[in-house]
Amino acid sequence: MTPTPLYRDFTDQAQIDAEYNASLRVADPAAELAHYRERAAHARATLPAVLDVPYGPTRAETLDIFPAAAATAAGSPVFVFLHGGYWRALSSKDFSGVALGLQPRGITTVVVDYALCPRVTIDEIVRQCRAALAWVLRHIGAHGGDPARVAVG
Repeated sequence: MTPTPLYRDFTDQAQIDAEYNASLRVADPAAELAHYRERAAHARATLPAVLDVPYGPTRAETLDIFPAAAATAAGSPVFVFLHGGYWRALSSKDFSGVALGLQPRGITTVVVDYALCPRVTIDEIVRQCRAALAWVLRHIGAHGGDPARVAVG
């Protein structure tokens, strides 16, 4: 007898967790998180940045901008980073390190923060992320970025 799928082809919660909870795939999740936080603190301490820019009406709706090292007259490409955390953990401040590799290569990096579950719904997180991207498209030019060259990850 074939088990009835719980979700898509997954027949139990352990299978779902294995696909959606990245911390289950590393030997020492706490060490990995500590590494991310150390790199993030290093980025905020050493790179030019505009931190905690509000993009929406709630306190959770902020973003951090790490302008490109050398923008052209037309502006630099922009990478908007939406952090992970299973929609219920972590913040933009844990992922500032993303800018360490991009900023010196002429890419403006924007790290978005948003409210977390269960305080808000996933629909609200989606609304906030869309609002952040809309803010970037409207305002990134003032920070040296080119709103016509935006990638999201």
